[in-house]
Amino acid sequence: MRQFGVNELESGDDADIPIEKQKAKDIKFERRKSGILILPPMDECENVKQKQRVIRGYIGATYRESFVSLLYIFIFSMD
Repeated sequence: MRQFGVNELESGDDADIPIEKQKAKDIKFERRKSGILILPPMDECENVKQKQRVIRGYIGATYRESFVSLLYIFIFSMD
């Protein structure tokens, strides 16, 4: 955090850290009512690196959700 010039937050909340200074795996995405993740508009990203970071975060979040659901199905189908 110090290398980016961001002061540490006392509460431990990452909401004040801009997207360009977060790791892709730490980016939080909004959800639809059905639970599907929403990709934020790319107009908010200032450069290509920010767009890539958001896309990588979105792909990782989607992959983690699908992996957990497949694991859940596999574990409970063995009973």
